[in-house]
Amino acid sequence: MNAARFISFWTGFCSLSLEIAWVRLYGYANSSTPQAFAFVLAVFLLGIAAGAQVGKRICRLPTRDSIENGAVMALGLCAAIAAASPWAYLHSRQMALDDLVAPMAIFLTAASLSVLFPITHHLGTPQQSTDGDAGKGGHFSRVYILNVLGAALGPLVTGYVLLEYLTITQVFPVLATVIACVALSAWLMHGEARRKLALGGSMAGLVFALCFLHLGWQDRAMLAISFASVGERTVVAMHESRHGIIAIAEEAVTKRQPFVDHVVYGGNVYDGKVNVDLERNTNGLERPLALHVLQPEAKRVLVLGLSIGSWLTVVEGFPGVEEIDVIEINPGYLDLARKYDPQRRALEDPRVNMIVDDARRWLQFHQDRKYDLILMNTTWHWRANSSMLLSREMMQLVSHHLSERGVVAFNATGSTDAFLTASTVFKEARRYRNFIYGANWDPFSRAASAEAWDVLKKVTVDGKPGFREGSAKIREHSKIPFVHVNEDLKRLGRAAEVITDDNMLVEYRYGRKN
Repeated sequence: MNAARFISFWTGFCSLSLEIAWVRLYGYANSSTPQAFAFVLAVFLLGIAAGAQVGKRICRLPTRDSIENGAVMALGLCAAIAAASPWAYLHSRQMALDDLVAPMAIFLTAASLSVLFPITHHLGTPQQSTDGDAGKGGHFSRVYILNVLGAALGPLVTGYVLLEYLTITQVFPVLATVIACVALSAWLMHGEARRKLALGGSMAGLVFALCFLHLGWQDRAMLAISFASVGERTVVAMHESRHGIIAIAEEAVTKRQPFVDHVVYGGNVYDGKVNVDLERNTNGLERPLALHVLQPEAKRVLVLGLSIGSWLTVVEGFPGVEEIDVIEINPGYLDLARKYDPQRRALEDPRVNMIVDDARRWLQFHQDRKYDLILMNTTWHWRANSSMLLSREMMQLVSHHLSERGVVAFNATGSTDAFLTASTVFKEARRYRNFIYGANWDPFSRAASAEAWDVLKKVTVDGKPGFREGSAKIREHSKIPFVHVNEDLKRLGRAAEVITDDNMLVEYRYGRKN
């Protein structure tokens, strides 16, 4: 009876843990799209249903010994699958077989563990009880509640602990080792007659898992699916934590780009560049610079999303800025930003207050804070959870934190729906390249004058003048128009919609389809 409860707890723990691990791995490989989560969940549930059917058939075997043997064999098999399946999936992408291998690997992972669900309840419920049906129900409920407790604890331990200190390709063999240990423990709880079969299965799973943990294939495999390693790029740094996976790649020197540049990929999508040279300007630095043109007298600035810190380094050089609050949810960006001297010095500036928190939560708990400039370093609009940054509710929250003459800017990444949403919240909203600027007053009339852009001559970067004397860059930036939303609506080809927390339309309805 106790063995059944023990196995029930750990199968629940490992099943949900492996689901979390697959969501991270498959989601990263598919650029953090929300469809990746839905795909893993659907296949995992199908695997659970199929595995439970197999377990049901094992429960019909004629003897208790044969049922217990089936349970231990299922555990040993699951340990091997949990260790091998991510390896098979990662390598299948190199052969363009991932569309076949991914659902198969997720399905088998879920099915091999769910075989134990009916078996543990069958073994944990005595055929005859002194208390009759009520006694059987009590035994059944104890097995069930331990499975539920394990399933609740698994995501917490895996999501908050294992993924914080281990890479995703280490989490799988660790969980496989746990499953193999459960199989070994189950063997020790049973009699002599089953030792050879049970020991062989459990030890094979244990050794297999431990081998994969130490073979050192993890980094090579992750590089194989990282867009940071595609083309003329070399990955120079990777950072993994429970908040996500960040990669930095070095671009090869070419005739078109005769200097070294580092590119940041967060969640396996482009996240910006390290460059802060306003003359080279390989990463659209005119977009944050436009904020200084719209509000040249800004004193208090809020930056939502540090990324690698390039935009912070530029904003820090705006004349007159006295205080900059930076909110970043992933502390891994801080570690990577400090590897670059300009970004490190920007973070060390006494005017900069670095806050590691969820931006939306922080804004809700600091309603009294007002800013002259708010720069939102938003990601691609089609990524999972992007609606939490682009929704009407978020825009209203940001608007509340603007001073009377404040201006907000965010990257809409080409979403006209995000532009329309901002236009319904702010009195004035315009698009400059792919950035949307909003304000509750009109700062755009002034920016239409080329002379207004001369304020950029005094901008410094890392303590040095941002532009050379007589540079033509400022005039080039001033010629880029601030576009009204009506112009984009005419070209959209459909009716634009307002993004809300509930409809998530930029992620699903109008998100990326592949």
